[in-house]
Amino acid sequence: MGTNLFADFLFSSKKDWEKQAKKDLKGLAPNQVFQTRLWGSIPIKPLYALEDLTFPIPQGVFHSPSKIPGGSPRYWTNVVTVLPNETNADVLSALGNGAEGLILPLYGTEDLPVLLEGVMPQYLAIYLLPLGNPVAAFQLFQDWLESIEVDGSSLHGGMLWNPADQVFDQHQDLGLGVELLEELLELTEDYPNFKSFCIKTSRYSESGAHPMDALTFGLGELVDILDRISVSPSAVFQNLFLESALGEHHFGEIGRQLAFRRLVQNLALLYQVELEEQELILFCQTGHWSQSILDVHTNTIRQTYQALSAVLGGANVLWVKPLHEEIASTQERRIARNVSAILKEEAYLDKVQNPSTGSYFLENLVADLVVEIQTALTLLEQEGGWWKACQTGTLQSRVKTHRAKIQGEFLDKNQVKVGANTYPAPPYLAFNKPFLPFEEAAQELKPTRATYLVESLTFEAQ
Repeated sequence: MGTNLFADFLFSSKKDWEKQAKKDLKGLAPNQVFQTRLWGSIPIKPLYALEDLTFPIPQGVFHSPSKIPGGSPRYWTNVVTVLPNETNADVLSALGNGAEGLILPLYGTEDLPVLLEGVMPQYLAIYLLPLGNPVAAFQLFQDWLESIEVDGSSLHGGMLWNPADQVFDQHQDLGLGVELLEELLELTEDYPNFKSFCIKTSRYSESGAHPMDALTFGLGELVDILDRISVSPSAVFQNLFLESALGEHHFGEIGRQLAFRRLVQNLALLYQVELEEQELILFCQTGHWSQSILDVHTNTIRQTYQALSAVLGGANVLWVKPLHEEIASTQERRIARNVSAILKEEAYLDKVQNPSTGSYFLENLVADLVVEIQTALTLLEQEGGWWKACQTGTLQSRVKTHRAKIQGEFLDKNQVKVGANTYPAPPYLAFNKPFLPFEEAAQELKPTRATYLVESLTFEAQ
């Protein structure tokens, strides 16, 4: 298309827009009225223009081109959980109705030949969620793969596990987690497209951490792992994927996911490892921190715009999780499974590789996030690193302080959550999930919700 559709419109500079805005605001400068801060940290200007793009703009390629002739330029994998009480028929039904991959929570004792009968792993992605020893979980999975004679190079997926899981979930030393990772790296050598571990940032964001701290601490984990592990940095970076839970700030979350990719590339360069952006797998799940057990139908909207942020932020894998998935209804799980299809078939998000490229606002936001998080990571390392912060409780205290602040703001209605602290559903329409008291040891970080205090008072009053 050679016709310039904007030929009749004169170019307007940023000063022109600011002048018009000041006129519309009756003499007030836009910065006086509309300047805000993202998550209380990153300044957001009321106006961005071409002049703000003072740096090179990367294209932003999230994956290699589709191998399917005529395939969409943008694709991602829609994964669902296989719950402990589900049968082979349930698994096949999910795969026949929109699921493109599976999350398998494993202790290492499950009967996979029965559960996964008829499942062809070479045509989908499979992610293992270890509930105990990650090596035992993978060996069980490997035995099943060998029993059905799957070519290792055709397997895609990874371990939804990180050595720091041994610290927070099993109360063990990080060194043991690193030893387990070394075993997994050896076990997965014959599966080049199956990742041995992830940078798990959801443990922080789902516990109420500041969204930028979630990335800082996740990258801090990786630095400590690299310092301890006996294999080369190149082997580590080639065998990891990025994991993130989305929050409710739409543009902020898009920027945070894009920044996450860039930060890992920058960190790899410090270890003389060059990573192409399309080599990085970004696994995004909808976050429960920003959802509520009060008027749970509103969570359908929340999980949809979180998924939208994930896709626009470069997600390669999308896990839309209903709140309290283990007790979610069949309808709730079906709606969650269908979100990805809606984003493809109705929002057409698969028609453009990266629609955010060149956005004056988002490009500046990503650049600011990268600088802020790199500065925070440098400070963390200067203070002794992630492991020291974890051992002394400084890290946990920081997460819990931010959590208490946000929960207090919702309790005082300084922040709004529709259906929870504002505009509650009338009794005849209200549908609430069961309330379970929150328990957490001093050194632990457990997932919770921003509206937990509101929920507690609501259920006490009933």
